[in-house]
Amino acid sequence: MICLVKEIPKLSLPLAEVVKINCNYNSYRDVALFWLQNDSQAVISMLDGNMVVYNKHADIEELREFISVISPQSVFSDAETMKALFGEDFHKVYVMKSEGSFSCDCNSHTLNSSEIYKLLDVNGLEMPPYEHFAVDFCHRLNGGALKYFAIKDLCAAVGISDGNTALVNGIASHKKGMGRVALCGLLSQYNITSLAVCEKQIMPFYLKNKFSLDYTAGYWRKNP
Repeated sequence: MICLVKEIPKLSLPLAEVVKINCNYNSYRDVALFWLQNDSQAVISMLDGNMVVYNKHADIEELREFISVISPQSVFSDAETMKALFGEDFHKVYVMKSEGSFSCDCNSHTLNSSEIYKLLDVNGLEMPPYEHFAVDFCHRLNGGALKYFAIKDLCAAVGISDGNTALVNGIASHKKGMGRVALCGLLSQYNITSLAVCEKQIMPFYLKNKFSLDYTAGYWRKNP
């Protein structure tokens, strides 16, 4: 049975879906929704219509019916779970992982949310409307759940962390070589396992920068 809960079990696995759920809980437990299936067979969060599913040993039939009833705008989980839920009707992405340490010779510029948004708003990155981005960015930043590295007009990288794992949440470069600077600048602020979720064509960038492919995940989005 899937039940709405106010508290979720402690999850410390280095998985993108776990980091997303933990960060939603740490930053938005008063407004986000959380569910457990039986004895944590699945842990589910939803914030602003975006659902994240951590599948341990989920009852897929019940989970599929639950998603149909709740009708989220999007669902994110590992690819095996997504295929069980949606068949081939989802978009595959790739979770890259690094246990390496990072250093950077540059210092980040102090930029506001508008300047960060403009740097990240490039082809290949799906960005929410600025109003939504700004509220979330400032809330997580002020709460210590988000960090960024940026050089004005050149690059930016944003990451979130649940204390166990860092997740690159957006990165953009406006000059050759600055993507690596942004990535290293961001991850030099952490000393924990790092993850990044990316499209297939971006994988070589991470492979060149101490990451390896960990697993495949996916997004399903409701048709407009």
